[in-house]
Amino acid sequence: MTSLSLRRAGASVLALEAAYVLFMYVAFAVAASEDPEPAPAGSGSLPVVEAAAVVLVICAAALLGLPVLAKRVPALIRAVVLLCTAAVQLYVVRAATANALEQGLEPDAVLNALMVLGALVATAACVLGLRAPAGRTAAGSPAAGV
Repeated sequence: MTSLSLRRAGASVLALEAAYVLFMYVAFAVAASEDPEPAPAGSGSLPVVEAAAVVLVICAAALLGLPVLAKRVPALIRAVVLLCTAAVQLYVVRAATANALEQGLEPDAVLNALMVLGALVATAACVLGLRAPAGRTAAGSPAAGV
């Protein structure tokens, strides 16, 4: 797998993760609104940590998937966003692995395995994204190291 395709795959995985979290938030909010019992205070909002993680993942997906944006963002900010996203992805690997080991061989084990695989791809893409942004040179050929 080339550097550019790994970055694109990582960006896709991160975008899917953000979409999944937002979809689940909406699904639970709709289910809670149909429940006749009142929800506890604060349960109808996306927790601050999850919201920050979603914003972080979306920013990392943009940095990995859009070389033009990655070139415009200062290297320090790019490094912080990608390293923090890699740390979040390693947490996803740990949580999905622990969940799979608790459940045994159930249908959710396949989903957990896919989550681990996707998070590892995203982690590798984030680490790879710490290098100079991918893209093309002025001549139109791939940049060195891609």
